[in-house]
Amino acid sequence: MKIQSDGLQGSTPLETERTQSAPQTSGGNTPEGRKVAGHEGDSVEISSISTHLSEANSLDSQHRANRIAELSALHAQGNYHANAAKLSQALVAHSIRSSEGGDK
Repeated sequence: MKIQSDGLQGSTPLETERTQSAPQTSGGNTPEGRKVAGHEGDSVEISSISTHLSEANSLDSQHRANRIAELSALHAQGNYHANAAKLSQALVAHSIRSSEGGDK
């Protein structure tokens, strides 16, 4: 596979870490999101939903970290006993859903 980079500004092999800044449009920050325009009329709009998704992901990560700490403490005390039958059933069910495209 050959990648052509003709006409891409700021993309020479020596400038792989360089990024170009795009000027903000007159719209600025709007309730719908942030709009940015490039040199040739290209534009990008980042929806405010991305902020909500990021917050939800952060909250989920915190809950997961708390649960892991709780299970670690139980295991260290010798009070954590996994149900092997339920665990194996859940692993197989997850594998089947993943192969069918229903879950990641």
